[in-house]
Amino acid sequence: MTKRIEVSPLNHGSSRRLLTLVLTLTLVFALVPSAPINADQGGGSGGGSNPARNKLSAALQRALESYPSSCVWLDTNRQTVRTLIQSNGPVTAALITAIRSSGGSVVRQFTSIDCVLVDLPINRLLTIAGRSDVDRMSADHLSQQSASHLEVATGADRVRASGGLDGSGIGIAILDSGIMASHGEFGILGNLLGLSRVTAKIDIASTNVNLAQYLLRLGVVNSVLELLGLGNGDGYGHGSHVAGTAAGRSNASGSSRGFNGIAPNANLIDVRVLNSRGVGQTSDVIAGIDWVIANRTLRNIKVMNLSLGAASAETYTTDPLCRAVRRAVASGITVIAAAGNFGQTIDGLEQYGSITSPGDDPSVITVGAANTHQTDARGDETITYFSSRGPTRGNWIDSSNVKHYDNLLKPDLVAPGNRIVAAESRDSWLIDEYPQLHNSGSNLNAFMQLSGTSIAAPTVAGAAALLLQKNPSLTPPLVKAILQYTAGQTASANIIQQGAGVLNIDGAVQLAAVLRTDISTAISHGTLRVGDNLLRSGATMPNPRSTIAGQTFNWGGYIFTGGSHILAGPDLFRRYQAIYNPALVWVRDRVTINETPISNSSLISSGVIGADVIAGSSSVFVNGLALSNGITAGQGITLSEGITLSEGVVLGDGITLSEGITLSEGIAAAEGITLSEGITLSEGITLSERVDVGEP
Repeated sequence: MTKRIEVSPLNHGSSRRLLTLVLTLTLVFALVPSAPINADQGGGSGGGSNPARNKLSAALQRALESYPSSCVWLDTNRQTVRTLIQSNGPVTAALITAIRSSGGSVVRQFTSIDCVLVDLPINRLLTIAGRSDVDRMSADHLSQQSASHLEVATGADRVRASGGLDGSGIGIAILDSGIMASHGEFGILGNLLGLSRVTAKIDIASTNVNLAQYLLRLGVVNSVLELLGLGNGDGYGHGSHVAGTAAGRSNASGSSRGFNGIAPNANLIDVRVLNSRGVGQTSDVIAGIDWVIANRTLRNIKVMNLSLGAASAETYTTDPLCRAVRRAVASGITVIAAAGNFGQTIDGLEQYGSITSPGDDPSVITVGAANTHQTDARGDETITYFSSRGPTRGNWIDSSNVKHYDNLLKPDLVAPGNRIVAAESRDSWLIDEYPQLHNSGSNLNAFMQLSGTSIAAPTVAGAAALLLQKNPSLTPPLVKAILQYTAGQTASANIIQQGAGVLNIDGAVQLAAVLRTDISTAISHGTLRVGDNLLRSGATMPNPRSTIAGQTFNWGGYIFTGGSHILAGPDLFRRYQAIYNPALVWVRDRVTINETPISNSSLISSGVIGADVIAGSSSVFVNGLALSNGITAGQGITLSEGITLSEGVVLGDGITLSEGITLSEGIAAAEGITLSEGITLSEGITLSERVDVGEP
């Protein structure tokens, strides 16, 4: 018997579009801001009184009031702005004509979302916003990058030894500052004759476009220079390290077991959206996502890694970057995003509500950073101080000028992200500026050490590749559910610090192995119904515990659904749940399929445990281990016909996360982090949790 819920569309109306978008993207590379700054408060007064103005992000609203000339997306000499215009439905010829008639020009049109990038005179913003076919207008801000032992600590070595899983055949798209394809970490047969597992390159970074950049987009110049030993493909140095963490393969590092990544035989797709200084545009990232979606079949791209994030206060429902990644997930691509490195203020206070976009979207796998303290064994992991904490703080404003927060449970899980050693790009900016990051080797076999959620994210991207190699039929939300359910628990972290727990590849592969191998096909054909058997013929659920480095621990046994519900129990995987449809998003009592609200749907089968109640008055601050133990002790509610999960997990006890409120001594909650335009990475960089980078 399946459980049915009645849902009604959440009608934000036109006023929901009065939102904030602070889209200075930063690769989450352990970057601590110079001071805690409250995110914008929603774009000024007026509430729902001016429908056209309400369609503008707060940054564009300020542009109408003479925004500072330092903004790269605003040309004060010509009084124009570069803006992303999201339309209601496909972009029409009439809208393009109206833009041009207003003195604007179309820079780029996207396919993942109904959107165009345009240069538009400031004094025509409201004219275009007033059109009925325009849904939302946001500024196109600067982008910057987010910021073995790894194999053993995550359990990847066990699945390699027992099942030979190494990511073979799986394509991982790395949207970053580029990949040094000639590095020994990415070679085939020791990089013989320059052969590389970087199977495709595309350069989308638009900050310095010229003839050479145009050829780079075709992958020509970069490949030739690298084969001649004259180029590195990653002048900044971040993307190569990220790629090495996900899929590097090396035995020449000077370490007894090398610095292998998680999926050392996966194919890498280099989508360069940031230049040699780690800078790009929001539109470049969306264009990169477009390219990945369009080439997913040709390149067998199953996983996309975004070790970057925007400090956006816009609700996930309208944030253009969130919309783009949701489209990627719906197309069957498992999207991994860094949570952000804003878990602590400059004053040393723990900061909640600091998850960045697109990690604040419920469809992606958002990854925080754990510190293994350089030991393989489980039990001593802690959450790094810099790892961003939930809940998400995207918001929208209703017609009464009342602000509503998304407040979603994030991150989804954590993975090792402190002092991780992987590929070093030759002559990169990071090494030039911070030579202490160098670890060992030279030239084509050099290694460096980085910390940040941007390094934890590709660890999970590699894990996703292993799961998809084991069972290619897994959908993105099923990959997320498996990773969460099998995660281990830290001793003291709550669920908006650690998510569902610490990555456990050994357990995840065990669970993926017992599931049927036609899941994605059956979903696309509409032949799977809620409650149908999800196990392979003759298979049973595995014992819910793993042993890593000689230490046995229990799986957490719970998952987040839509960032607002906590579900548990083996029936999550014994039977099919509608939440495994990649096109479906369920947040509180709102369900959409491909962005279209549905009002009546069977989502969860009977027998699944509703664990929201265990959080009780502790709500989002409930200890992860306590939640797991409560489920084991039978404290949850077994769902059956008539059980309704509506609002899901709430803050409870009257605690409201808002601007400047102090939750307890040493803990400060802020609406989010506003990163200044063109923030300098040399200020406030945290190399690791330890001040002395020579100590573990």
